Amino acid sequence: MQSSVLTLTLILGIMIWPARGNTAPTAQEIITLARQQLTVPAEFVLGEMKVYRGEKLNRFYSFVMGKLWEAETQTESVRLDFKTPVNSSVDSSLYSDQRYLLRRSPQAPATQWLYLPGLRRVRLIPHQPNDPLLQSDYLFYDLTTILDFGDYRYRLIDTNEQSPIIEGEPLDAAGPVPYEKAVFHLEKRGETYLVTEVQYSARGKEKHARFLAFDEIAPGCYRPQQLVVTGEGGRTEFSFHHWAFRAPEPRLLTPALLETRTLAFPATAP
Repeated sequence: MQSSVLTLTLILGIMIWPARGNTAPTAQEIITLARQQLTVPAEFVLGEMKVYRGEKLNRFYSFVMGKLWEAETQTESVRLDFKTPVNSSVDSSLYSDQRYLLRRSPQAPATQWLYLPGLRRVRLIPHQPNDPLLQSDYLFYDLTTILDFGDYRYRLIDTNEQSPIIEGEPLDAAGPVPYEKAVFHLEKRGETYLVTEVQYSARGKEKHARFLAFDEIAPGCYRPQQLVVTGEGGRTEFSFHHWAFRAPEPRLLTPALLETRTLAFPATAP
């Protein structure tokens, strides 16, 4: 009798064990994987941004963007150097250099600086998460991609493990999140997940972001070649021509170098 009970217990254990191993991931586990593949110490990208109003091209910028992630302090720094036409003509051959630096951490409110080319000075400016970046459909808040993931409470809408859909609601209604809701469409790629689309809702308005044509820049780290953000009355198109991962060079992402040096690609410290 004891032998029969033991045999039955072993059979049940074998049947139950694989089922535990194949448990579908939760919304938070999927989001954690999507976030982890973004947390490289430093990366840079060379690209262009086009802002359309209706079907008319309204603004055009070329830019170099650098990101620095400090895992120990959970600090995310983003520097964006862009060329903007001197006059209102999109086809103008005269451009001025403008530089922007944002630093965000859980310990303190986000801080941002702007280089003023006319004065050749850097100014500390108020951080407004819901302000549009360069009059586009992309917000300043959207720049800190890694920390933004921690601003929401998540639940699964579509449990398809290969292409799940997850809804996020802000943890703190009075916090930095400019959206009332965000719906993330993800795609499983190897052992990780990529965010391919996000639908945002805020004050009765909708915004849609699509991340396209991912490349594997390093093992397990994917970056898009295009981003299209569609809002009311227009859209913003980003083209990311070259991504590069570099050893951390914190000096490049400081107010001092924001004033004295442009961000070249590939980026190197003096």
